[in-house]
Amino acid sequence: MESELKVGAAKISIMPPLDQARRLGPKGLATDIIGELCARATIFNDGKKKTAVVLLDLSEFFPNITKGIRQLASRWTDIPAENILVCATHTHSSAKIIDYDDPYDTGGVMVEYEALSAETQAYLDMLYRQAASAVFLADSRLQPARGKIGEISVPGIGKPRLRLKDGNVISFTHASMDEFKTEDVESVSPYDDALRVAVFEDVEGQPICGLANFGCHNALAMGGMTLNSDFFGWAAEKIEKETGKGFVLSLMAGPEGNVHPAAFFEHNVSVPVAESFVPVAGRMVYDGIKKIWDKLEPFQADVVSSVSKELYFTLQQPLPLRAKTYLHGRGVTGGKQDEKGVFSELQLIRVGDFAILGLCGEVFHEIALNLRKASPFKYTWVNSLCNDELSYLMPAHEHQRDNESGKMNVQKEFALSDGKAEGIINKAYGELFARARE
Repeated sequence: MESELKVGAAKISIMPPLDQARRLGPKGLATDIIGELCARATIFNDGKKKTAVVLLDLSEFFPNITKGIRQLASRWTDIPAENILVCATHTHSSAKIIDYDDPYDTGGVMVEYEALSAETQAYLDMLYRQAASAVFLADSRLQPARGKIGEISVPGIGKPRLRLKDGNVISFTHASMDEFKTEDVESVSPYDDALRVAVFEDVEGQPICGLANFGCHNALAMGGMTLNSDFFGWAAEKIEKETGKGFVLSLMAGPEGNVHPAAFFEHNVSVPVAESFVPVAGRMVYDGIKKIWDKLEPFQADVVSSVSKELYFTLQQPLPLRAKTYLHGRGVTGGKQDEKGVFSELQLIRVGDFAILGLCGEVFHEIALNLRKASPFKYTWVNSLCNDELSYLMPAHEHQRDNESGKMNVQKEFALSDGKAEGIINKAYGELFARARE
């Protein structure tokens, strides 16, 4: 007898106090709230196994967040902790979840500390409970469902990185548009502008919830002092309100490591101007979802499973200041690591012919492209910032070129892992693909 898929979803606020924002105004508070920060949970159940996808409107990500949510959610439901995938939208204007995330905010020196501040820990404790509450509510709303899926190109938002002939990398943001000349370009980083969408309906064809995946930094408001769900949040909220009846859309960060939302700008613009484009980019994503909605194709969704693997990633050497600061914060929050590397996790959630690959960092499109080619599943999505963040997960040749050039590019500044990461990821997913098909 064919298994019957059941799906449930819920959304709950994870708004911090204004003084717990990542970037603060002159009075030590966020200057405004633009778009609610939320935890969104989606549960899949085939009658034998249950899995959950939990999406958080956060920027940074450490294993303590995954552990805290998994422990509570598995206690409040019958979903095994290891079957819960926790990921982030990567909005850069969210809550602060570590106390010192950038040494250049503290005069270019790393601040060493042994524990999180009481305020940050209090926010995290609330975050764990709210996200686990979303899982509990989603689990209580499980109902028979069928899925449909598709994708559409959405150009005009993302702008991939450039490699210059001298080895420098231009990572486009609102403030880095004027840093190169066309004749100096060596290569353009690969970029796939597909917006991937899956919608789950009840037996009468009414939408229950949806998942989406877009490979671009959710970071138009990154330089501002507001709390802002950015353009991912803008699009998701508009779809949710229009669809109604408790519909929840989890718009997840795809392979966004090498792509920023800078296609709107020909020259550098101010922070307020960049942030004003949040509804513009949000509308473009919203329009893409609306265009593809009626063209989504049914897919087989009879088997639900989750597989994962813990891996050891060796650190790049020497470790730059920003990466060293990030590693220190990861250790303070309980991340498993030693002086030579970090332990992290890769995960795969399967719903029939549909697979979500959860990677522990900001994935470059080239890595995602190769994983999709290797996947035995008809529909494969690659998600960034799942269960942990090792910052940039880059192809080996990017590491090699950075090292050869001797340039301190932004990707080298932040990446924890060295050039072996790509091979480790590919080998691990070869194993996970096989296990997920069993």
